[in-house]
Amino acid sequence: MPDAQHLQTLLAQCADKRESALAEIYRLASPHLFALARRMLRDQAAAEDVLQECFVSIWRQAGQYQAAQSQPMTWMTRIVRNRCIDRLRRPGIEVPDPDDALTLAMADDSPGPLARLETSQEGRRLADCMAQLEGPQRVAIAMAFFDDLAHPDIATRLDTPLGTIKSWIRRGMQRLKRCLE
Repeated sequence: MPDAQHLQTLLAQCADKRESALAEIYRLASPHLFALARRMLRDQAAAEDVLQECFVSIWRQAGQYQAAQSQPMTWMTRIVRNRCIDRLRRPGIEVPDPDDALTLAMADDSPGPLARLETSQEGRRLADCMAQLEGPQRVAIAMAFFDDLAHPDIATRLDTPLGTIKSWIRRGMQRLKRCLE
């Protein structure tokens, strides 16, 4: 279990929007938090999705953490637990494919758009420009274009108002355009 004092310091740094602090929190806390999500959801992919959503929430809500009320791991565990409960309460919208027959029938061995982009020169330029964006803005743009999510879906996953998501994406796209020109 990570040192509580160290995690408190890292959460304070996250509140100041230091991305390296979030990376360190992820390194220290994600094994425990992922195990919790995996146990609750009984699905690795769903647990990975929830964990990603939770770390976005931790990043956004780090300024709200109060050491007098709970230990850092307790606070982060509560975020994961609540997000898992929300996921379990959601009605199933995906068609079950227990033997992967549907997935295998649609499988394509050619590299996808993201893989092709990562290996191209334009892709490297785009990655450099994306790195210049603020964390939440970068996450929203990545979810919109690489995960092909609609703005309302992004707002739901990031637990952020729809107008804020639209603003992040619009401003981020403007910055990317200037950077790529």
